[in-house]
Amino acid sequence: MFRPWGWRLELIMKWIKSADGFLKKYLPLVILAVMVVGFLLGLGFSKHQANVIKALIMPSVIIMIYAMLITMKMEDLKDALVFPKEMIYGSVMSLLIAPLLMLPMAHWFTSNPQQFAGLVLAGIVPPGGMITYWTGILHSNLGLATAIQTVTLLVSLIWVPYGMKWFVGSEVNVNIGLMLNKILIMIVLPLVLALITQKLITRREGWKGIVKIKPLSHMVSSIMALFMVFVATSVKAPVIARNPAVIYMPAIGVFLYYLVAYPFAFFLSSRVFKMPFENSIPVTYGFATKNLSIAMGLAAAAFGPMTFLGVVPCALFQMPFASVWYKVFTRYHARKKAGMETVAE
Repeated sequence: MFRPWGWRLELIMKWIKSADGFLKKYLPLVILAVMVVGFLLGLGFSKHQANVIKALIMPSVIIMIYAMLITMKMEDLKDALVFPKEMIYGSVMSLLIAPLLMLPMAHWFTSNPQQFAGLVLAGIVPPGGMITYWTGILHSNLGLATAIQTVTLLVSLIWVPYGMKWFVGSEVNVNIGLMLNKILIMIVLPLVLALITQKLITRREGWKGIVKIKPLSHMVSSIMALFMVFVATSVKAPVIARNPAVIYMPAIGVFLYYLVAYPFAFFLSSRVFKMPFENSIPVTYGFATKNLSIAMGLAAAAFGPMTFLGVVPCALFQMPFASVWYKVFTRYHARKKAGMETVAE
C-alpha cells in the first residue's frame, strides 16, 4: 500500500541529492547570480518592500543553522581528549590567529566600518562542516577535525561577541549583550532543536537516518544562505549603484586572505607545531574554512545588511580555494609517500 509513496520519496531524495551536488559544485556562481538578481530587483524596491524582506532574516537564520546542525555529531566531543595538544593549537589558530590575519585585509580593502566588521566576523567564527569534509576525503585525522569543529563551536558562543569587541570595537559599535542575545536565539535554539531532531531520527533509524537526510539539510541551509545574500544585495542596491567599490574592494581583500591563509596555516601546523601530515590537514582547513552560515546570520541579525556584504565575498572564494588546496595536499602527500618508499628501498 505504501510502495507508491516510498518510490516517490526515493525519487524526491534523489533529486535533492542532485540539487545539493549542483549547489556544492557551483556555489560561487550561484551566489554571484543571486547577487545580480538581488541588485537589479532591489533598485526598484520601495521602503516597505525592503522592510518586509528584512523581517524574514531572523527566521531564515534559525532555519539555516538548524538545518546545518542536524548532521553534526556532538557526542564526538570526546575525540578532543585523544588529541588535546593538536585540538588546542587548532582551536587557537581558528578563533584567534585567523581573525588576526583577516584584520589587515579588512583595513586595507574597505573604508566602510560595517563591512570591516563583516570581514573580521568571517574570520573569527568557528570552522563549519567543510573541515570534516576535506579532512575525510584527504584520508587524514577525522577525529581531530570533529573535535576542532565541536570545541570551537562551543567556545565561540562566548568568544565571538568579546572577540568582535576587541577586534572592531574602535571602528563600529559592538553591543556584546545584543550579540549574546542573537547567539542565544540563532545558534543555541537551533542547536537544541537539532539535537532533539537527531534523537528522534536516530532512535528509529540510527545514524544512517541522519546520513540519509544530509543532502536535504545541506540544501535547506544553502537556500536560506542564498536568500540572505539576496536580501543584503537588494536592500543595499542603491548604495552599491552609487559606489560599486563596496562589492569589489572587499572581494580583493578576501582573495588575498585565502591566498595567504592555506600556506600560512599549513606552515604553522607542520613546521612550527611539528604536527604530522594527517593532523596538520584538519588544523589547516579549520583555519581557512569557516562557518559562514553563522557569520552571515550574526552579520544580518546583530549588525545589518552592509556588514553582511562584508561576509559574502568569503562565500565566493572559500570553496574554490579549498578545492585547489585539496589538489595541492594530494600531490604533496603523494610526493612525500614516494620519497619515503625510495628511502626504504
